Amino acid sequence: MGTPVNDDPTPDTAPPTTDFDFHGLRLAGLQLETAVERITALSRAHQQAVVVTPNINHLHLVQSSERAREAIGQADLQLADGWPIVVASRILGQPLPGRVAGIDLVERLVDGEPGFKMAILGGPDDAASRLAERARRRNEVVLVDELRPGWDRPDRRSRLVQRVADASPNLILVGIGAPRQEILAHELKASVAAPIICCGAAIEVLAGVRPRAPRVLQRLGLEWAFRLAIEPRRLARRYLVAGVTFTRLLLDAMRAHIVGRGENPRSSA
Repeated sequence: MGTPVNDDPTPDTAPPTTDFDFHGLRLAGLQLETAVERITALSRAHQQAVVVTPNINHLHLVQSSERAREAIGQADLQLADGWPIVVASRILGQPLPGRVAGIDLVERLVDGEPGFKMAILGGPDDAASRLAERARRRNEVVLVDELRPGWDRPDRRSRLVQRVADASPNLILVGIGAPRQEILAHELKASVAAPIICCGAAIEVLAGVRPRAPRVLQRLGLEWAFRLAIEPRRLARRYLVAGVTFTRLLLDAMRAHIVGRGENPRSSA
């Protein structure tokens, strides 16, 4: 397995802060290695935690949906998946150390040490089962469920929560898209002593069901363009709307930042 690439297109010119608060998101100032260590420690300690990896689509959802705002905002650990959010943190003087791509995070946990008791939920077709085959090389996979259509009927949803509780995993992957995965994660959290990673498309990419952008595009921060090229109908409107929301919120934050500095007597010293 190759070394994960941090596809952050901006130079790391300032030390990281602990957190970056941005319009309903609270991003932890962690690098990939530290994030893996944090989640592994939570798993070993059998601690409950919901982990999300926000990008600008999450940011848009937080502004437009109360359920998304609660589910994403109440997560125990937020890691910046989207490089525009990292850029915003540096513009606003709260620099994050870099991007923590959800795919890289899950890959390191699935293929790394030590082994987990893992549950894998979601993904299209048989992606969860295929990822389970890979995960079993180093982990014990105690539950696999692709969450076929109809899984979220109240009766089946309740049974799913009970099945996860009975399996007693110490790491759970949920990949059904935001905000449904975050909402489900909070339901599961009450029944399991484990970190739950809301990982979007990571399941299908790591299972080999869908390709990931070439390394060069990851380094240039153009992974989104690759995804748009292979799924234009599904993603074009989402990217456009999320991009407009991000730009508006960043400009608002920049104006507030400038005004705040102007009101600080020491800013002109």
